[in-house]
This record gives sequence, C-alpha cells and structure tokens, in this order.
Amino acid sequence: MDCAFCDKINLDFRKFYENDLFVAMYNLRPFVEGHSIIFPKRHVDSLLKLDEKEKTSLVSFLDRTIFIALKYAEAYQFDLILQEGEMAGQSVPHVHFHVMPRKAGDDVAKSKSEWLQSFQKTENDIRKNLSKEETQRAVDKLRFIAKEYALQLETL
Repeated sequence: MDCAFCDKINLDFRKFYENDLFVAMYNLRPFVEGHSIIFPKRHVDSLLKLDEKEKTSLVSFLDRTIFIALKYAEAYQFDLILQEGEMAGQSVPHVHFHVMPRKAGDDVAKSKSEWLQSFQKTENDIRKNLSKEETQRAVDKLRFIAKEYALQLETL
C-alpha cells in the first residue's frame, strides 16, 4: 500500500497528537498557519467506511485537534474540510479532514469559490512544501501545546 498517511516515517515526523483510533499531523503544505490533518489510523478511503467505534470517537478527536491548532495559530475560528473522493478533490486515498485556523489578515480569499480554488492549488503544488526544519518547528510547538493542555483536552 502506498499511502502518505500510512507511511511510518512521514507519520512519526509530522504527527503531534493521537489516540488509539486517530492521528493529527501538520500539513506538508499548510494553507494557513496551523493547517492540520486528521485521519484514522486504520487505512480507509471513505468516511462512510468508518466503523462504529471510529464514528463515535471522531467528533471528540476533531474537537481536541481543533483546540490545539487554534492555540498554535492564536486563532478563534476555523474551517474544517473533508474531500470525499477524487471528484471532490481528495488527493490522498485515505479519509482525512483538514483543520484550518482562521483569523483576520490570513490573506485567504473571502469568497468560498476563490478560497477553495486557492486551497486546491496549494494542496497540489509541491513547491509549497515546508522544509524539514520548518516542519519540525511547527510539530514541536504543536506537541508542546498538546502536552501543556493535556488535562483540558481530556475534558473536551
């Protein structure tokens, strides 16, 4: 299986939060500061194929990861995107959500159509990849936030 999210080296380098079912990792090409990806540990290509335990746990994990990403970006609002299938723009055949903290001045187009076009363009432009050093700094900060707020995260 050739899946970027199932690749252990990639995963260990970019993940900042996990539980027994899900992982959160920093995006390789962040569209905005704090842009994170959430996906199940089990390789599954569709939200509709999650089992009952995964479905039950998903919202809580999303909530916790969004909390961490918002703290990271010092933001209070966010976009949550699921692209289900190739026609919807899914670039990795492993179900995943994009968490994108939003704040004034983040230089993202205001209309949803412009925003989605810009997002899709960034997602597919490998020239926008962060360096290893940039990624490591972001992941270290996200891991610190997750550890710092561990007790609070458990109540979400």
